[in-house]
Amino acid sequence: MDGGFSFIHAADLHLDSPFRGFTRIDYGDENTVENVLRQLRDCTFKALDNIIGACIRHRVDFLVLAGDVYDLADRSLRAQLRLRDSFGRLAEAGISVFVAYGNHDHDDGFRAALAWPDNVHFFAAGEVEARPVVARGREVARVYGISYPRRDVPDNYASLFRREPGVPFAVAVLHCNVGGNAEHANYAPCSLDQLAGAGFDYWALGHVHSRAVLRERGPWVVYPGNPQGRNLRETGARGCYLVRVSPGGTVNLEFLETDCVRWERLRVPIDGLATEQELLDRLDKRLTGLGRLNGGRSLVVRLELTGRGPLHRRLGYGAALEGLLEELRNRFAGPTGPFVWPDCICRNTAALVDKETLRGSETLLGDLLTITRAARENGELRDRLLEVLAPLHDRAARHIDLPQGGEFDALLEAAGDLALDLLWEDETA
Repeated sequence: MDGGFSFIHAADLHLDSPFRGFTRIDYGDENTVENVLRQLRDCTFKALDNIIGACIRHRVDFLVLAGDVYDLADRSLRAQLRLRDSFGRLAEAGISVFVAYGNHDHDDGFRAALAWPDNVHFFAAGEVEARPVVARGREVARVYGISYPRRDVPDNYASLFRREPGVPFAVAVLHCNVGGNAEHANYAPCSLDQLAGAGFDYWALGHVHSRAVLRERGPWVVYPGNPQGRNLRETGARGCYLVRVSPGGTVNLEFLETDCVRWERLRVPIDGLATEQELLDRLDKRLTGLGRLNGGRSLVVRLELTGRGPLHRRLGYGAALEGLLEELRNRFAGPTGPFVWPDCICRNTAALVDKETLRGSETLLGDLLTITRAARENGELRDRLLEVLAPLHDRAARHIDLPQGGEFDALLEAAGDLALDLLWEDETA
């Protein structure tokens, strides 16, 4: 390889994602609600803008998009126009674009008849194509890719990739599930060993929304994750990878953050707090720190109250949690600018009692707590409890599954805590 080059690898943009659950917000200030909803509606496009800006700023030679560029196969015209205009900016900068479609934006969907810039290549559906990247008068790389002809692709598309002789650096673009990741549909399944032995230098993957470098060198196998989180299962920084290839073929990866609204979970203990004011002050401090930690981005936060203390019982009265949520929204969100939006507050706290001492006491609570422990440890009693639950499952099988393993243990623990809440006050009166 005579000279170095660079490219950006992104995937799973899901442009114009609807953000289910946020079509409306129950909150009094309509201007604040509109600010939150507007930023959510626009954040996938902002992430696209950030990717394009990074391509231009870092003067890369090309951009690779590895599937699910759109959220739906019937692509919104808004999304298609924004993408075309973005690619036009790259055309002006002399940057090539290679796009493979995935299960969300497969080929069997609506596409507007638009004139796309000449710098863009959309890989064909169901067959691998190869396109050279020419920079400074010579071919520096060749990009191979394949698009989905339909949503459900059970075939191993990785087996269709063949590197041609004399290619200086080979990039394979594939939307797939490597190793049967259970968190994602098993589309275009393949193994890491298969990718490693296929003769390519870099596998630019899409489909898995959490970034992961599955293999370094010989070849690199990389998921960049999605560039913009879309729900509370997609917390933390989101972005793309800047890939620099040295004249000798050495690869260096740099993660670039591109999200403008970030999703976070925040656990706040009530230990040592006696009043609602103390809890509010702690929540205020933690949310302020979270905002600084995330560089002033807008945040959607799920709050979980944990620990033990006298506030546990007080937080269970009336609309205590709703009142806290309202006050925090008043403090951290407004009609303009970045926001910190507490989506909800979950109470996972317990009373300030010594459960082990109580379990050994000759009281009703002691007996109940002893039974819950025995149910976790005694196989016979555990089986009897599951038998009792079975008729409930038969009547509502479409809506619930019988808890198993750790889920059943957690349910037993929660039952013990509920009994403690209901009976502790009476026993100590």
